[in-house]
Amino acid sequence: MTLHPPAPSDLGELVDAYAHTVRAVIDLGRTTRPGDESLPTDCPGWSVLDQFAHIASAEAMVAGEPQPDVDVSGHAHVRHAFGERIERYLESRRGRSLEEVLDELEERRDERLALYRSGTAWAQTPVAGPFGPTTLGALLGIRVFDIWMHEQDIREALGRPGGLDSGAAAHAVAQLFAALPRIVAKTAAIEPGNAVVLDLTGPTTGRAGARVEEHDGRAVGVPLFTGGAEDHGDAVATSLTMSTQVATRLAGGRRRPQDAHVVVHGDDTVARRVLAALTITP
Repeated sequence: MTLHPPAPSDLGELVDAYAHTVRAVIDLGRTTRPGDESLPTDCPGWSVLDQFAHIASAEAMVAGEPQPDVDVSGHAHVRHAFGERIERYLESRRGRSLEEVLDELEERRDERLALYRSGTAWAQTPVAGPFGPTTLGALLGIRVFDIWMHEQDIREALGRPGGLDSGAAAHAVAQLFAALPRIVAKTAAIEPGNAVVLDLTGPTTGRAGARVEEHDGRAVGVPLFTGGAEDHGDAVATSLTMSTQVATRLAGGRRRPQDAHVVVHGDDTVARRVLAALTITP
């Protein structure tokens, strides 16, 4: 795997990426035009204002705010228990103005950064994460990915592109690259003897790949570009070339593969199956 700019490699850099993407979200909110807050976004059922409220309320959830006792059963876009939990926090903030939501987000950011920059012991604190028990340090990585993804949702709705070469962007791409062996071998169920290469043309540039091998009767994805001489072996390679924006929109489930500009070299069927499996968000 190669990536430029590099993804955060330690806790301090991850905290910096968190601070940067939250600052970008707040700046977008403070400079919206009248009426922009009601624009729809790529998340079904969520407006621009809902995106800001989600980020603020998710930070409140991380800080320990109890789950609000509100009814979200009428929202068709709520499809599972985790989505219901997230929607309850958001629902409790509906009716607030954009300024009120941004004020809360600033307060939450300052509260979190006071902890995150107080040392490193906090990172080992056990917490409940979206996928089960985890640590606060690992949860911060999930939060950076999520906040940056919603930063991009807001930018897309407002027509204000940016943030595609930040530390948080590199972190998001690194999460996609790390998941590629599983995506190729398990989710897309690509047959052994094939390899898939994902090339990102920028602004965050990078390359990742996986070949599929059979181990004890099971298809296993093996990362490419690890420096080993056996990287490709006899695998038949299919390469997918796309921008950072396209890759991360697919990773977030915000785009259908047929609507994304991707250049394919190799097996079109393999490419379609992998592109349909690239979503890594709940």
